Amino acid sequence: MPRELFKQLLRVALLAVVPLAAFAQDAPPVQDWSPGIETVVVTANRAGPLMWRVTKGDSTLVLIGIVGPVPENLPWNSAGVGDALKGARALLLPPRASVGIVEGLWFLTWHSDAIYLPSETPMESTLPPALRQRFVAIREKLQRDADRYARLRVPLAGLRLEGDFLKANKLTSGEPADTVEHMARHLDVPTDPVASYEALPMVRQLPKLSAAANEACMKAALDDIDAIGAHAAAAAEAWAVGDLKGIEANYSEDRFESCVQSMPSFAALFARAVNDSVNTATTALARPGKTVMLVSIGTLLRKDGILDRLKALGLTVEAPGR
Repeated sequence: MPRELFKQLLRVALLAVVPLAAFAQDAPPVQDWSPGIETVVVTANRAGPLMWRVTKGDSTLVLIGIVGPVPENLPWNSAGVGDALKGARALLLPPRASVGIVEGLWFLTWHSDAIYLPSETPMESTLPPALRQRFVAIREKLQRDADRYARLRVPLAGLRLEGDFLKANKLTSGEPADTVEHMARHLDVPTDPVASYEALPMVRQLPKLSAAANEACMKAALDDIDAIGAHAAAAAEAWAVGDLKGIEANYSEDRFESCVQSMPSFAALFARAVNDSVNTATTALARPGKTVMLVSIGTLLRKDGILDRLKALGLTVEAPGR
């Protein structure tokens, strides 16, 4: 969840202030899974997403691990999630990035240098040959013109290309979270994000990236596209039937996050997002009743992730399938 937030912050700002009008190499998933994870393998189609239950006295926190992006209209059995939501005090959603219309217009007027390159030199020509070749190859397969990316700063151009890739391949980053949120509202369960962070202050840092950091961000975006093309569908299918081994074999966390963490403000936000997620979980467990929380499977199960941290606090964690 926090790792995916970096892309969301930049995407939200890109969508707000810039008018927006199977092509991958095989890339292995990148994930440092916690050694304490209990592997669950489910093959029956009637099975559904995995859930972990954390208890403290008369309080229960149901953690639903989600993957993304997933194919549009991905079929999955929502019965278990629906049962978890019944009687819940709240559904806690992943952290979100935000920018208002007024703030976006103001930003575009006074800080357009954070979005656009300072000269008329096309973005692609600023890339070293190997990166430029990879970028152009994907762009041409997507049948997109160079002008669509020419003025954007390198990290934003990479994210726009990734967004175009998702659209062309009928993949969405909104699901399955949007469906779970809709289910909660149908059951009159209040919903609220763990935290909301302003996108624009982060975007203002982009001009401070060095040439090497810009190249690292572009390479990371292209690597993410490769990983998504090779593994996203398989990870989603494994998630839909509760196959943790299949998820581990295919789910990738964003490489893009590592490049922007070279800036202190982004690194601080990453630490804050992790802490906010853990603190929200423990706060929910301080109140009687049941709370449901959506968490990206990586943030939940990686080494030193949310599940490891909750266990370290001495909380009782019930693995799926028990």
